[in-house]
Amino acid sequence: MKKQSQWILLAATSSVSFMSTLDASIVNIAIPHISRQLGVPMNEAEWVVSVYLVLICTLLIFFGRLSDQIGRIPIFQTGTLVFLAGSLLCGLSNSLAILLIARGVQALGSSMVMATNFGIITEIFPTSQHGRALGINSSFVQVGNIAGPGLGGLILGLANWHWIFFVNLPIGVIAFLFGHHIFKHEPVTFKNVQVDWRGYATFATLIPAFFIAIYWGQAAGFNHLGVISLLTLAAVLLGLFIWIEQHVAEPLIQLRIFNNRGFSLGIISAMLVYMVGFFNNVIMPFYLQETLALSAGIAGIILMAVPLLNIFSAPIGGIISDHIGAERISFYALFIFFIPELIFIFIQPSWSLIWLVFGLAMFGVANGAFQNNPMIMGNAGKEFQGIAGAIAALSRNLGMTFGLSLATSLLYFGIGIKAHHRMTAYPKLHPDWFIFGMHFSYVFALGLIGIAIGLMSWLLWSRKKAV
Repeated sequence: MKKQSQWILLAATSSVSFMSTLDASIVNIAIPHISRQLGVPMNEAEWVVSVYLVLICTLLIFFGRLSDQIGRIPIFQTGTLVFLAGSLLCGLSNSLAILLIARGVQALGSSMVMATNFGIITEIFPTSQHGRALGINSSFVQVGNIAGPGLGGLILGLANWHWIFFVNLPIGVIAFLFGHHIFKHEPVTFKNVQVDWRGYATFATLIPAFFIAIYWGQAAGFNHLGVISLLTLAAVLLGLFIWIEQHVAEPLIQLRIFNNRGFSLGIISAMLVYMVGFFNNVIMPFYLQETLALSAGIAGIILMAVPLLNIFSAPIGGIISDHIGAERISFYALFIFFIPELIFIFIQPSWSLIWLVFGLAMFGVANGAFQNNPMIMGNAGKEFQGIAGAIAALSRNLGMTFGLSLATSLLYFGIGIKAHHRMTAYPKLHPDWFIFGMHFSYVFALGLIGIAIGLMSWLLWSRKKAV
């Protein structure tokens, strides 16, 4: 493939990856608008976010395994069209039921895209350029993850919530046409496809059971009998899934891929970083719009400090990773996270906005420099590139979902400590309670970064010891 075509395809695949990741986070800031316009309670409107994330997590592994058998490009291109159809339907929705169905269609297309984009990139670029190419893709994916509140605020400042979904259409169509023109058109056959249906059925039951328990626990408390029962069911299904995968001829996931310490620790550390990123998505819109009384448009502009710096740091981090290794640059990047997290732990409304913008900008620098995709894909064998990409995307979405749940739970738990009773909404009469809950939450976010540093330290130490 010509060098120019490689970079065009990278731009096309990364653009679709950006949109599919963006749509997991951009809706957060529009939930109040959706709730009011559709006339539904806030807790029901929040399912617009949850349904998308849970379905993606449920479908990713299936399409990752399928892509290793029939090819990644057909699944990616089909997924792009399905995602665009879902985006159009979301934008046209006039009821919560239709919007949730449309989000399901979006999730189907998004899972097909996310499961294949990393594998496509490692296939079309030589090994010596994997860090740079995956670093650029990482900038798109990570910007999509963290730009949601900022971009959503800008859109809501100019138009209604429907345009959050309509903006996907021109970008997606252009990306699809570029791909259709340049990608190899190879015949697709399903004759030799083998799917571990028992394993997948177990996995597809495990994921919703676990997340329903998490969301239910947030509302009813984690000592509720129903929540405990679902968590127990999820644990049993996880054990059953592992047992099935070890005893079938063609497993959904070749578990030996996790024997590579770099791959396994890369997956875990990436999940932790995405969890921390979602703390900003949950907490910062409240802080800016409710505590500081800024408009959605101004809040969006401030939050754009994260993706703007991420755009520059991710490709640079990718280039450096080609020279010193993705693990080492990621290890250094984790220490940069301490700067924004400490600012967010101590910031007060009386502080200048410059401190907040600086903290968000440094978060963007750290997030971009953390080279999780090159680290994960570089530690997976060539025969595992499809499923490895799906697992990487799954870890990202699990991290986002865990982050959403953990940040929300910690925030309201912290507010409840100051209120001396359980809280599930912003305390409009006591903004100081929210500040306490915010600081309380970010202490835990800092702890997650500390865990990631410990894991990466162990990995680098074991590599050095093995030499």
